[in-house]
Amino acid sequence: MQLPRLAALAVLLLAACSPARSDEPATTPTASPTPVVTPSPTPEPPPHPLVEAARAYLGRPYSFGGRGEQLDCLGLIFRAWSDVTGERWRDLSVMPTVLVGEEQLGAPVPGLAGVRTADIDWALFRPGDFVLLLDPAENPAEPALVEVDGEPMWVWHTGLYSGGAERSFIVGDHYAGQVVETSLPAYLRDHADAYAGLFAVRVAD
Repeated sequence: MQLPRLAALAVLLLAACSPARSDEPATTPTASPTPVVTPSPTPEPPPHPLVEAARAYLGRPYSFGGRGEQLDCLGLIFRAWSDVTGERWRDLSVMPTVLVGEEQLGAPVPGLAGVRTADIDWALFRPGDFVLLLDPAENPAEPALVEVDGEPMWVWHTGLYSGGAERSFIVGDHYAGQVVETSLPAYLRDHADAYAGLFAVRVAD
């Protein structure tokens, strides 16, 4: 009789097709953890060459007309510009109206070419901008630089915008008696009786 033999074959086939069993508990495969990538901090851009050059004079004593061991506000601009460009600062005019009119240091910044303190758009500034502080008090040595809201304005002080969180500028300052770097908005607030606005020039690279 063939039945026992067929039954035995059926048992063998079932055993072959059944999943293997083990005394070990089944484990669920786990995915490898995704590595956490920490972005590298964005490096701060290097300071503008003019700003870097002007900072080399911080602490230099102030003297009206100073261009060497002592500096005034325009003297600081001249020396920093000369250090960066290699050009003779003596070739620049000491008259702000000529400096601006002939664009000896660069072109006026749109939106900052004669503006009252209350109307300054600080987002328009870039480090390295040449800043001229204005007031309607007449300077008999030269004509007004610009009219703001129909009112003539004269240049009474200059500095170099260095930027940063405090919107600083570097200036050979007669108030401090030396070259300092300080907040330009705070400076304008503190000396509102002397300066009513500003004019900015973007120094040519």
